[in-house]
Amino acid sequence: MSYQYYLNIACPDQPGLIASITGAVAEAGGNILDLNQHTAVDLNMFFLKALFALPKDVTDEGDRELFELNFRGRFTPLAERLSMTWELASKDKKRRVALLVSKTSHCLYELLIKYRDGELDCEFPVIVSNHPDLSPIAAQFDIPFKVVDPLKGKEACEADVQAILEDYSIDLVVLARYMQILSGEFTARWKERIINIHHGFLPAFKGAKPYHQAWFKGVKLIGATAHFANEDLDQGPIISQDVLRVSDSASIAEFVRLGKDIERKVLLDALSLYLSRSVFVKEGRTFVLR
Repeated sequence: MSYQYYLNIACPDQPGLIASITGAVAEAGGNILDLNQHTAVDLNMFFLKALFALPKDVTDEGDRELFELNFRGRFTPLAERLSMTWELASKDKKRRVALLVSKTSHCLYELLIKYRDGELDCEFPVIVSNHPDLSPIAAQFDIPFKVVDPLKGKEACEADVQAILEDYSIDLVVLARYMQILSGEFTARWKERIINIHHGFLPAFKGAKPYHQAWFKGVKLIGATAHFANEDLDQGPIISQDVLRVSDSASIAEFVRLGKDIERKVLLDALSLYLSRSVFVKEGRTFVLR
């Protein structure tokens, strides 16, 4: 089986982009297996995600490193001429994802089960929590479980989290119902590398008990939102959302139960999109190429 690479590109829209990009891949000997592109006319921005296979004569790590070096050398002048922001990433290099949790388990279970079943193309080297409650789940899946003490204060607690993330060489953080507000300094350090699940269809019903707020408003739809965490609480770029129609006869408890199902689905979708290099961020909003 040949090695495969993702090529992600964002640049000002202009004629001939697809021809130039696909031509460059072909000249390097790559075979494009899948390609998605979109032009955001309101921003005059072009986005492209391609998956291509390396030539058949690339058979070992040394060959692959040489191919990558040659490809970067060929592609860089084109990227500079067309003002491209671009990334080349090996498909088989799995990202290391840390899961941050508190006491609620449904999102954690969803990700771990999908991971165990081979449906998530990543590694989960560590689970971090501000409570010990979910440690048996980590043990069940044979993943180290680290507890940080929130009583130490936000700054000290976040320093402990950062140390753990560095110790495990983490690439991405997923807040699987981690009930702590992260500081602006922490989110800036992990810009566009923290995915949060919000138990509400943003931007409505922000803050505490969104299902209660929704129930008392008599809403007919409930939902969940997965987004990148930033310094503004629950205001980061949105990656994935879903909604469910509810009846006026439904209780608050039913809202919560149904909402948990949506949260599981949306967080899994957001992580899958990130891992498949499908998420682009421009001027504070996402563009997702599925």
